[in-house]
Amino acid sequence: MNHLLNLTKKELRELLTPGAIISVIVMVVIFMGVGTMIGGAMNDVTSASKIGIVNGDEGGYWSEFAIDSIYDFYEAAYNLTPEEASEYIIMLDSPFGDNEQIAKEMLDKGLSSAFGIVEGFTLSIDSQIQTTIEEYYIFSNSGLLGTASTLISSTIVPWVSNCISVELVSDITGPAPAEFMLNPIDQVSAPQYTYIKGNVYEGVTPIEISSSIMSQTMMVPIVIMMIIMVIGNMVISSMGSEKENKTLETLLTMPVTRTTIVGGKLLASAIVGLVYGLAYLIGMSFYVGGITSSANGVNLADYGLSLGVTDWGIIAVMIFLAIFCALGMCMILGAFTKNYKAAQTMMLPISVLAMIPMFVTMFVSWGSLPAVMKAILFAIPFSHPMMVMNNLMFGDLTLVLEGLVYLVVFTLVIVLITVRLYKSDILLTGLGQTKAGKMARAISSKGKKR
Repeated sequence: MNHLLNLTKKELRELLTPGAIISVIVMVVIFMGVGTMIGGAMNDVTSASKIGIVNGDEGGYWSEFAIDSIYDFYEAAYNLTPEEASEYIIMLDSPFGDNEQIAKEMLDKGLSSAFGIVEGFTLSIDSQIQTTIEEYYIFSNSGLLGTASTLISSTIVPWVSNCISVELVSDITGPAPAEFMLNPIDQVSAPQYTYIKGNVYEGVTPIEISSSIMSQTMMVPIVIMMIIMVIGNMVISSMGSEKENKTLETLLTMPVTRTTIVGGKLLASAIVGLVYGLAYLIGMSFYVGGITSSANGVNLADYGLSLGVTDWGIIAVMIFLAIFCALGMCMILGAFTKNYKAAQTMMLPISVLAMIPMFVTMFVSWGSLPAVMKAILFAIPFSHPMMVMNNLMFGDLTLVLEGLVYLVVFTLVIVLITVRLYKSDILLTGLGQTKAGKMARAISSKGKKR
């Protein structure tokens, strides 16, 4: 039993290194912050949102009834009084039918959705003819949660149709078509308009656009994370094995500059990473294509959201630089490993840094993040290739350029630090033989004596 206890203690000392413990604590803190941020975004999405109304049937009984029904919806869904609901239900001044003007007024008033009651709305219902309520949307690069408010807005038209149906049934005095009585508002053929990058498009909603964008852009973050985890683990494990097998000492004594050694290791690993990345990208494209093949996706090129050859070149450069950054960080961490077993725990911080931007960019957009979260996300080099597709689609070239410059600088700094480590004796003697290591041991020994 004592032998088992001693062996367990030995293994725990080797596995639970200070670096591993700190990385776990940092991971927990960061994920708590991300979770809190996403939780706040979810609360914003599910709370009452402002909508606009364009009444093309001014003075009509049923158009006024429809507006009153929308007030009833806010009372039932969000427990708001009519006075409180009036802060969320905005009557627009734009003339009905002028879609460009309606979209501009929505932008000015910060509205993401609006409804247009068509001309002759009251006359159609009195004549027992199905009529429509048009829908208007402003689409922006707002992430998965940003389009959730559209789903809430889309329930308003069925609510209004049901309210009118109940009113018609209660007032009926003679026979009427059953189809009309059940659905006085035609919800299938009603026009839908969405404002995208300065233009108004008919027949598409933000949900459809967002789904198509997600099906394309979600591949890059997943592939980058997989490459970093696989190649990074290979690099750190390789360094641990070299130390354990004493082959690193032989390599460092060869008549080759340390810069060449670092460059060769990084370049070889980066090439392997790109090969892996291409394989993962092809596999993921078939996987995502199989999932979304049954869905009626939209052609993003029809809405000015396609990518050109130059855009794909920028994406490739950013992915390569991100891989280079990850490999440099792995080599720095690997320099402090004692053996292959210890190397396994050193990969955790890199994995966490790759996972954070993937989850954040999947749910929320850059523009909706608080300043502190923007700073954290910008500082993580893996964030930029994960966001670049969305930024290029929506013309946010400033953020793309800033990210590209940051990646280049970060890569150069990482390479210089790695070369400096390889030129020092830390790789052979370990961290404990440095001045900082000796000082830490001295402080620790004094504490034990006390």
